[in-house]
Amino acid sequence: MTISDYLKSTRAVILTCLAGGFFFSMLLLLYGITPQEMLLLWICFLLIVAASLCCGYVRLYKRLRYLLSVTDSLEKKYLTAEIADKPVSAAEKVYFQIMKEALKSMTDEVAQNRRANTEYRDFIEQWVHEIKVPMTGIQLLCENNRSDVIRKIMSQTEQIEREVERVLFFARLGSVEKDYFIREISLKDCVFEALAANRQFLIQSGACVHTDGIGDTVYSDSKWIVFIISQVIINSVKYRSEASPVITVESGKRGDSVVLSVTDNGVGILPSEIGRIFDKGFVGSNGRAGKGATGIGLYLCRQLCLRLGIAMDALSEPGEFTTIRLTFPKSGHLTV
Repeated sequence: MTISDYLKSTRAVILTCLAGGFFFSMLLLLYGITPQEMLLLWICFLLIVAASLCCGYVRLYKRLRYLLSVTDSLEKKYLTAEIADKPVSAAEKVYFQIMKEALKSMTDEVAQNRRANTEYRDFIEQWVHEIKVPMTGIQLLCENNRSDVIRKIMSQTEQIEREVERVLFFARLGSVEKDYFIREISLKDCVFEALAANRQFLIQSGACVHTDGIGDTVYSDSKWIVFIISQVIINSVKYRSEASPVITVESGKRGDSVVLSVTDNGVGILPSEIGRIFDKGFVGSNGRAGKGATGIGLYLCRQLCLRLGIAMDALSEPGEFTTIRLTFPKSGHLTV
């Protein structure tokens, strides 16, 4: 608090003192006090008022500095009223009481929202597991009755399964660290699993996938890596050019890291948009051109990569290619 702010806040008190001083000055003059004596009284009066204001400012300044230092030292700022020394004035007691009541109300609301979110996430996870049962049954029936119509049904079933998996992973995004298991995995196995999960989609799209350049192992969670690779491959086919999709997946060592890259021959990404493709809800000009984009897939992949300690970036040339790179640390020391 500055001195000018303090004077503004005590303006009513100062004006009252001055008005009182003028009033009593008039009374004293009527009783015959000399101007010299009046001047001396005014000097003493103003000194007392100034000293009182200075003391009040110093006390308030120190108190505010203390409260600010307590707040700055706390990770949870809303605990200031609980941690700070007891109030030193009646007004401060009221303020502290208001803060505590507001804190209690906020805590209750946060706890209620957390319970609601937990219940919602549990319901989504249960629903996903339940819906997978009839989906698996449909796939088994289709495997035993091959025809062109059945293949189309299988392709649609794959798409439903992809969307269901994405819903599950998005619901678990806030607690990923409780759901993954870090171990040494083969990138080639992960890529093949992702391709198998989208087999009908790739076949019907006429996509050609080259995997000869994969041969590295990394420390990560295979389930999450398969999901990320699957999302990238689906995007590579979705944003295809008029030519048949050609996807090249390869890996290699770079310093203390292993880089897995997925390159396609699709429509590419505009330079003005490539920095935003991992933002939630961003679909870009290609997505608005009828590709059915939601802006969730790459956002979810980036969030999972951040929690797994993996760097994810993109390179692209409009009309030529797009490359999505996953950079894995070579050691098992991953950040959560």
